[in-house]
Amino acid sequence: MADHLVDHLAEIEDRLAGRVPLPDHWHASMITTAADLAPFTEQDLDEARSRLTRLARIWTARLEVLSPEQLDHSPGAGWTLRQVAFHLGGSVYYADAVGDLSLRR
Repeated sequence: MADHLVDHLAEIEDRLAGRVPLPDHWHASMITTAADLAPFTEQDLDEARSRLTRLARIWTARLEVLSPEQLDHSPGAGWTLRQVAFHLGGSVYYADAVGDLSLRR
């Protein structure tokens, strides 16, 4: 999920700056890498929560400063910025597939 968010955040920043976004070359769920199979410890979960919380704050800060007109505009090719935001909001498949990672004792 974090990679997906970073990809779209980079896309929005490039488009707002008048640059063509870099292609992401992201394979999503089409492949499984060794990193996908790595052990995931309590410390990893703590770090992931911290990173995702900071990333969510960056995403929120970016969107909050945009006017409704900017959100409904598409600078460059692609969806409007509002459509990108709603796309990410609806991209919970991966989190749902993994399930609740709360510590169970």
